[in-house]
Amino acid sequence: MPLVCIELCNFKSYRGHQTIGPFKNFTSVIGPNGAGKSNLMDAISFVLGVKSAQLRSSQLKDLVYRGRKLAKEGTEGEAQSDAEDEDDEGEGTAKKAWVLAVYVDGTGKEWRFQRTISTTGASEYKINGKVVTYTNYNAALIGHNVLVKAKNFLVFQGDVEAVASQSPRELSRLIEQISGSLELAAEYEKAKEEQDKATENATSYFTKRRGIAGEIKQYKEQKTRPKSMKLNDIRTQERILFKLYHIEEGIENNIREINNRNKALSGLREDQRIQDKALEAARAEQAKARSTVMQMERKVKKSEKALESKKPELAAVEAQIAHSTRKINKAAKTKEDVDKSVTDSTAKVEKLEKELRSVEKAANDAQEAQRKASQHNMALSEESFQEYNRLQSTASTLAVDERQALENLTRDAKTTARTLTTLKEKQEGLTEKKGLRSTDLQVQTEKKAELESKIAALQTELTEKKQELDNQQSEKIRIEQLETQANEKLRHVYDQMLQAGIDKHESEKEKKLKETLANLQRIFPGVRGRVVDLCKPSQRKYETAVSVVLGRNIDAVVVDEEKTAIDCIEYMRNQRAGQATFIPLDTIQVKGVNDKFRSFAKGARLALDVIQYEPAVERAMHHVCGSALVCDTMEVARYVCYDKGQEVKAVTLDGTIIHKSGLITGGRSTHGSSKKWDEKDVQGLVKQRDSLMSQLRELGKQKPRTKTDENLIAEVTTLESSITIARDELNACKRRLAGLKDELKHLDKELKTNTPELAKAQSASNEIEDQIAELKATIDKATERVFSAFCRKIKVKNIREYEERQLKVAQEESAARLRYETQIARLKHQRDFENDALQSAKERLQTLDTHASTEEATLLKLQGEKEAVMNEISNTEAMIESLQEDLSGLQATLEEKTKEMEQVKKITLKASKALENANDELEKFGLERSAIYRKCRLDEVQLPLVSGNLNDVPMEENLVKDDQAMDVDEDEDNTQQIKEIDDYGIEVDFDMLSPEDRERSVEDYDTEIAALNAEIDKMAPNMKAIERLDDVEAKLAETEREADQSRKDSKTARDQFNDVKQRRCELFNKAFNHISDHIDAVYKDLTRGKAAPMGGVAYLALEDNEEPYNAGIKYHAMPPMKRFRDMDQLSGGEKTVAALALLFAIHNYQPAPFFVLDEVDAALDNTNVAKIANYIRKHSSDTFQFIVISLKGSLYERGNSLVGIYRDQEVNSSRSLTLDLTQYDE
Repeated sequence: MPLVCIELCNFKSYRGHQTIGPFKNFTSVIGPNGAGKSNLMDAISFVLGVKSAQLRSSQLKDLVYRGRKLAKEGTEGEAQSDAEDEDDEGEGTAKKAWVLAVYVDGTGKEWRFQRTISTTGASEYKINGKVVTYTNYNAALIGHNVLVKAKNFLVFQGDVEAVASQSPRELSRLIEQISGSLELAAEYEKAKEEQDKATENATSYFTKRRGIAGEIKQYKEQKTRPKSMKLNDIRTQERILFKLYHIEEGIENNIREINNRNKALSGLREDQRIQDKALEAARAEQAKARSTVMQMERKVKKSEKALESKKPELAAVEAQIAHSTRKINKAAKTKEDVDKSVTDSTAKVEKLEKELRSVEKAANDAQEAQRKASQHNMALSEESFQEYNRLQSTASTLAVDERQALENLTRDAKTTARTLTTLKEKQEGLTEKKGLRSTDLQVQTEKKAELESKIAALQTELTEKKQELDNQQSEKIRIEQLETQANEKLRHVYDQMLQAGIDKHESEKEKKLKETLANLQRIFPGVRGRVVDLCKPSQRKYETAVSVVLGRNIDAVVVDEEKTAIDCIEYMRNQRAGQATFIPLDTIQVKGVNDKFRSFAKGARLALDVIQYEPAVERAMHHVCGSALVCDTMEVARYVCYDKGQEVKAVTLDGTIIHKSGLITGGRSTHGSSKKWDEKDVQGLVKQRDSLMSQLRELGKQKPRTKTDENLIAEVTTLESSITIARDELNACKRRLAGLKDELKHLDKELKTNTPELAKAQSASNEIEDQIAELKATIDKATERVFSAFCRKIKVKNIREYEERQLKVAQEESAARLRYETQIARLKHQRDFENDALQSAKERLQTLDTHASTEEATLLKLQGEKEAVMNEISNTEAMIESLQEDLSGLQATLEEKTKEMEQVKKITLKASKALENANDELEKFGLERSAIYRKCRLDEVQLPLVSGNLNDVPMEENLVKDDQAMDVDEDEDNTQQIKEIDDYGIEVDFDMLSPEDRERSVEDYDTEIAALNAEIDKMAPNMKAIERLDDVEAKLAETEREADQSRKDSKTARDQFNDVKQRRCELFNKAFNHISDHIDAVYKDLTRGKAAPMGGVAYLALEDNEEPYNAGIKYHAMPPMKRFRDMDQLSGGEKTVAALALLFAIHNYQPAPFFVLDEVDAALDNTNVAKIANYIRKHSSDTFQFIVISLKGSLYERGNSLVGIYRDQEVNSSRSLTLDLTQYDE
């Protein structure tokens, strides 16, 4: 028993000095809510060094007992305490609290860990009574594998589900704490930082050396300035003159075109005025037609409403007609039945009357015959009858005792006869029943033996089949579960790959750009990344539109400072890494966003509002997006740009653009659309796919090559059913056998009891019969002496003969009279009943006739109403049809007027657009000419001028428009004016251009100038090259020495980092592999049952196999007979079982000597609680102790001991009781 007991004093709800324990290998702590069970958990945690925040208190001083007594102490013992605590047990005035844990290690040595806390917050630690520091205290606990930081010895109340639901990163950190690799984290980070710094220095020196070598090569190749530079200047000048010439020509052509169009427009405007009048007339007609249509529609709706209101009336009338018809038909049928009933009743009454008369006549005849017969019998005269009565009175006074005895004996004889009959019947029944039960007993005994042999054979066969099935299914289920999990993951990966579109191969240019960007980010800290990587559309539907808005800036690189951009450009030039656009956040010019476009039109939104980005790159996103709009459809974009005349860039969801100038560019983006946003996840998805495919191939090889187990399952099911049926039959047979044996015993007992009783009753009956015969003889002898003279007088042998004859005559007369009187009464009663029925039928028939007449009148009335409603409905439908025809005609007129109006609008708009386009072209030429003038001024290109000076050209274009000029765009005749274009008083001399040069194209000039520039760049003369060559060579030698030293430092730092990395990986992987190997077996033990003998599946998966501590660990648990789901989708009970499996597996790696669990079974049902209890009981031992706080009987009843916590209200304190359950083990 590692943890023997806990002693505590004034800790939380425990007042004074108390000892809780002893604890067994499996100890259950029970008690009502609020008694202090969790405070015992806090006491154990407190003495083992857990922080106060995890002990349900904000600070340590809150752990000191503060309660007061509720009643006077009842015993003298409670008033006494140790001398040390005498001052601490007052009425809520305790100054300190302490907890002491008595622990026995594997060698049997006892350790006493004590922690004391005062109300001031001061803590004191003792080991075996000696004060030590917390470091030494914690080290001693670690020596016993009690890890306070990892808390591998306890689970607090409510934390069990959080263990299973924690994030992969949190689980990885838990494994780090358990493995000890977390102690190397600081050393790892320091070594990694030194390695990165050394690598960065080495790269910097390498880059610097390459740059210097390039300078040396450049200085060596530079020559004297060639003549071709002068030729290049001439060709550049000719190119500019060529463009200016064609611009001037374009301006003149547009002016002529505008004048010609204005002339044509004058006539067109006249036509427009005519069309305007027609338009107004059409609008008036349209309004009139619309008004008429609305009136007609109202009439139609009113008529339809009236029609709808009539239909229910019609339905009601039809229902009433049907009801009346049914009632008439039913009355007719009932009348037929009543008529038949009247006829039948009349016949029955006549028949009964006839039968009654016949019976009365027979009764009279029988009475007369009896009277005549009685005349032949012996009749006494009045005198003789009086003498008979006198003699009878005299005889009754003789043998009085014998008569009384005879009466008593007669009663006894009747009772004895009944008892004898009952006993005889009982004897016969018992004898017969015993014979039947004996036969049944023999049959059931034979059947029992047969069933027992059958069950034994079936059980043997079932065991063999189950073993064979388990061997096949165990491996098959394991592989199938792993395949299912791998296929689920693979399907998810393929879905992501399909969405990302990674099936297309990257171009070499894209790969090189990514490599260059990675190098820039590694060398220059201010490089943030490409625009496409720094922003993402809020929804997938906006991806195409956003990529079009970004345009060429989609691959632009965002940097913090302009200096960083210059350094990056220099690096790319030296590395010949191609070209890239850079956006410096500190100097980029950003125009304010016009907020009116946020709600300008439905279906249009600012591009800035549909992308997600970090606040740090907001200026760059404003620069690349500007005020561009993303529109849902082309109609919305046209409405914004054309109908509302807004000069803004509008992009539709399919990538179509309306530029500020009004030009439309169709088609989709050339930047890869949505694929740009998924490039970051490509590499990880490909690796994950390859890993899963390899796993599936391995599982396919491991699959057993045997036949399917369906036949085995069917055989097992059949055998189990047969065994169940046979066992049921056997149990029934045993019950019948037991019943038969009990019944035979009872029958034998009854027979033994009944036989002497029967003999006794028979003897008593015979004895009474003899006594009765003797008494009757004595009485008859006395009676005969009295009636001897009277018998001779009436001529009978004895008086008994006379009495028997007279009695027989009286009985026959009485029977005859009773027979006829009963029959006559029955016939009279039956006749009266049939008369009543006949009268009732006649009255009912009369009622039916009246009801039928009423219903026929009602039916005629309803049919008339129905005809009226039908006529009204027909008239309404005819009126609606007429109104519908009128409405169709009006709608056709309205559509015709609307088409005429739209045609007029198209003609007017087309004429205006033609003039606007010409003026726009004119303005475009003017702006292009101004730009060429400014470029010539900046590049100091000398143009041949007839008049004017390039210095008069401003360096910035005046983009502010005059509001007044916008109001006079049209003349009085509605023709547009020619836009004024400022030439700044400059007239260019084009004589330098020959007619042949004027016919050339800009591309010809560009090709020739590019060739000259290449030749000049190749020569790159520099007059100071020789002077600087020596300095650069000396600088190169110094740089090479520094580069060699940096390489050595980099190697040293890399070796140190790899050493720390290897040690950290070994510690982490050792713990992870052990826990991963054991968690599935533990989970199977916790979930195995009759329905799922194999249990569930649980496993851990690393997110990063190379450096697992930098990533997370995913925990998956699949309960029995359920498909794979994420941990957060499991129920509370399933999460609890999964969490306990993980905790038990972790504990198995570095097992603490004891494990404290606080109500971890709260979310479990009785079945799972029993499984947890069995697991704990199975694994508890002298080296692995469980202390479980629980309220469920199915758990604590399995413990080795019980600790009961209760609240002593008298002293306002928690108390404990201990019960050793091992004495009750079977």
